[in-house]
Amino acid sequence: MLTSTYRAYLADLQFLSEQQERRRPRPKSNRSERVEPRALKTNDAAAYLGISPWKLRNLVQSSEISYISGEGTSPWLFDKQELDRWIESRKQKL
Repeated sequence: MLTSTYRAYLADLQFLSEQQERRRPRPKSNRSERVEPRALKTNDAAAYLGISPWKLRNLVQSSEISYISGEGTSPWLFDKQELDRWIESRKQKL
């Protein structure tokens, strides 16, 4: 009994190693790795501004920052240039 269990174990190991060798690496996308997205999701945009996502949502609802209607899991996208303009408009000098 012990010998047959060991042989089955070795066969399983052999099968798994063959399966792993057959796996092909995923093809890389055509997009260059250096390209940064211009539109950011809510959490990323909030981090970009240094505020919480809730604060960003409040700014959108008060029409201080505009958004892009997204699809799928992210209902709002934010343009980096718009975020930069908002930062510039909030700068103050003494």
